[in-house]
Amino acid sequence: MISVISAYAPQVGLGEAKKKRFWDSLDNLVRECSMTHQQLIIAGDLNGHTRAEADGFSSVHGGFGYGVRNEEGRTIPEFAAAHDLVVVNSFFKKRDAHLITYHSGDHDTQIDYMLVRRGDLRVCKDCKVFPGEVCFFQHRLLALDINIKRRPRSTKMAVKPRILWKNLHGEAAEAFRTRVTMGVTPEVGGRTTTDAKKMWNRLENIIREAVKETLRVVVGASRTHIGRR
Repeated sequence: MISVISAYAPQVGLGEAKKKRFWDSLDNLVRECSMTHQQLIIAGDLNGHTRAEADGFSSVHGGFGYGVRNEEGRTIPEFAAAHDLVVVNSFFKKRDAHLITYHSGDHDTQIDYMLVRRGDLRVCKDCKVFPGEVCFFQHRLLALDINIKRRPRSTKMAVKPRILWKNLHGEAAEAFRTRVTMGVTPEVGGRTTTDAKKMWNRLENIIREAVKETLRVVVGASRTHIGRR
């Protein structure tokens, strides 16, 4: 299972309360996804400049960013570090044209990011901007190439072991009767109080052991079953 979170952080000029509310909400959502141990991809406009170099965040930043870090851009790697995530954009060396996600007149910045869990970075094959594709107004299309292997479904059906009660005749029937009697007699003779549930469970175990010793238990279809003594 894969969780994809589409995020849009408040703009730089908005109040600190709104920014905190956004990051708190994203924090709670990521924690919910962590409980299911599934793959996680965070994609969106996080309205921050993470800087070209890692600069103290080498564990989450690959060193191939763009621009100069601002206060909002510090929040992004700090958030990633707190949740063991990485900023995928920064781990692939690209020309500026494939790093700039926002273009308006003479203003070029990188504010759109892809984040994944650190352990999933190895399956990320590429992450870059397509300069010729305008996603929304001045935003450019940012694409993540990730290799997700689909686990093959097992074609084997779980089959419960079957007891061959048809063998309960002749010498096998006599051996089964003797084995059960030997197991039950000490239990009945030594019990001073009546406990139906415990007595029944014990009787069940005695019968199961007797079956293993005197009859056959098979697994699988009738033509391909494996016999077990």
